[in-house]
Amino acid sequence: MIRLASPSLRFVLASTFAFLAAVPAHAQSNADDSTFIKLQHDWAEARKNADLAFLENFYAKEFTVGTMDGGESSRAKDLSMFSSGDLKPSVITDEEMQVHIYGQAALVTGVEHLEGSYKGHTGKFDLRFANTFVYRDGHWQLVRHQATQIVTR
Repeated sequence: MIRLASPSLRFVLASTFAFLAAVPAHAQSNADDSTFIKLQHDWAEARKNADLAFLENFYAKEFTVGTMDGGESSRAKDLSMFSSGDLKPSVITDEEMQVHIYGQAALVTGVEHLEGSYKGHTGKFDLRFANTFVYRDGHWQLVRHQATQIVTR
C-alpha cells in the first residue's frame, strides 16, 4: 500500500493551496462606490481642462466610445478632439450614478449633463451613460464609454 502523506503534511499542503487560491494574480483594488464617483469627477475635470496627461493615463489602450449618434470612436480620436480644441466642454455633471464592482472590473451608469462647444457650435445635452472600468497596473482605467442622448418630450 502506498502512503501519500501524513495527516499534518496533507493539512499544510491543503492550507497552502487554499491560501494561494485566495490571493489574486494581480494586485486588488479596495474600490467602493466613492472610488468611482471620484473617478467620474476627475474625468469630467480632465475633459473640461483638456488635461491630456490625465486622459492618456485614464483611458485603457483599447478604450472606445459609443457616440450619441450610434457611431464608434477610438481612443486616438477622443484624445485628438481635446488636443485640437474641437471639443470644449464647459459643464459636466453626473447624477443618478450606480456603481457595480466585479472584482477587477466595474460598471458605472448614470445621467450626465454636458454643456460646451464642438467645432464652434454650442450645445447642451443630457446623456444616459454606461462606463466600463478595469483595474490594471495598479489603477482603474476606462475601457468603454457609451452615451445616449435623453430626449425630453
